[in-house]
Amino acid sequence: MVSNNDEASWKPAVDAVRKYYTFLANDLGAIPSNCVVEPPQGGWPGITQDSLAGLEKTEAVIELLRHLPYIERSECFNTQVAFGTSAIDYREIGKFKVAKGKRFQFIPAGNEEFPPHVVVLTDEGEDYYGSLLLLDTEKGTATDHQPQAPRKKGVPDLETTPEIWRYSETSPVAELLASWEQKFRSLEWTGDPFNVEGGMMLRYDRATDEVRQIYRDHGWPDNFRRRECLSALQEWNRTIADRLSQPGNKLHEITRQPPGPHDNQNGSDGEDDYDEENEN
Repeated sequence: MVSNNDEASWKPAVDAVRKYYTFLANDLGAIPSNCVVEPPQGGWPGITQDSLAGLEKTEAVIELLRHLPYIERSECFNTQVAFGTSAIDYREIGKFKVAKGKRFQFIPAGNEEFPPHVVVLTDEGEDYYGSLLLLDTEKGTATDHQPQAPRKKGVPDLETTPEIWRYSETSPVAELLASWEQKFRSLEWTGDPFNVEGGMMLRYDRATDEVRQIYRDHGWPDNFRRRECLSALQEWNRTIADRLSQPGNKLHEITRQPPGPHDNQNGSDGEDDYDEENEN
């Protein structure tokens, strides 16, 4: 991975991931801050070449995974990092001592397409509408590969093109994650912290626009009153399922098309209390 001579090769990518997770937790409030866990000094001891041997990845990949912060799942709150997209916790994978030939039990489908120096950082979800975030440790780039996204002009056919993921959006790691952050800042993307199953939202329908307006009403992004906003979002989450069940409601009526490749998606609905400790 490209880096300055006086720093570890994994550090730029790790710093970029940490910055993005910090934004989601501490600025946006979309995930609980105590779900973002930092590695001990020297990295996660359970992530080694031996424990992940079956993934057939380079030493640079293993060192990167050893030093990443990870997001622990919550039974009460959203932990997605983008629409339909969850961070893969390689600490948990390492516990299984992955043997050769067994990687497809632990890594999203399509891993056979990715060379040893490319690692999958996210899972695209049960519906496969999210992103596989692919990090190339040789080039220092990240690729936002969305297997179910509509095929863009100029991209060849999926069935006849090997390594189709190489046609997906690719940028230096920090730039790509900064672009995701900007989508939340502009409210192109938004989130419901109290939706356990799918808190990240990108539809332009009436329900999702209500969430966008709640953020705006509470000063997002420049004068954000985070605690007040979380209270309002919790109340919205508490009532949305009943409102959606009412005959004739138009909450899923599309108001406009999003600028990105996802054109027909939305998060699911849920409810819960947001621990006050996560508001600090």
